[in-house]
Amino acid sequence: MQYSPQDLFELSCGLVSNLLDHNANSFAADLPSSDRLVLRELESAYLPVVSAIESVGAVAESTAELVAAIKDSAEKQAWRQPNPENDLDAAFVQGSAWFPIADVDGPMIFSEGLVEFMLLRGGVRYPKHSHGPEELYIVLAGEVWWVADDAVDSPRWKKAGDVIHHVPHQAHAITAGEDAVLILSLWRGGSFEMPN
Repeated sequence: MQYSPQDLFELSCGLVSNLLDHNANSFAADLPSSDRLVLRELESAYLPVVSAIESVGAVAESTAELVAAIKDSAEKQAWRQPNPENDLDAAFVQGSAWFPIADVDGPMIFSEGLVEFMLLRGGVRYPKHSHGPEELYIVLAGEVWWVADDAVDSPRWKKAGDVIHHVPHQAHAITAGEDAVLILSLWRGGSFEMPN
């Protein structure tokens, strides 16, 4: 089956709405309906790291449909990687990728936040960083070791179906477990900016 950006956006909104989590439900309430977002064509960009999507870890019942849709449409997405000139760890640059569904440069134009999917190879660490917009991660497949400054339940392992919430400017980091990890990332209160 072919999944359009609207299909992936709707599946993501459904997942976020149906989770038993206050922060997720609050984010879901702030997401626009897909018919209010302008569409544009993005050229697909399949990067070598994306092959790791076939080896993502366990999924949860709540995330299985979205993970299958992402896998089915992976070759058609506009995958991106961090810029190696930004003084980032080489393992992170080469072992991570993401593609937008709704953001300022996405196939669905959304300037008040973002909805994107992030892939990390097994063992890859997303270094500690922060940013202005509030953020929600939903682990879709695999597990991550999560650390966040001033978070009551950090550090700890988060697995498929778990929600991670970051307030604005809260420093945080994640490290993929043994298997590759797929994460739904949402921002609100601002469009994409380079993390500090």
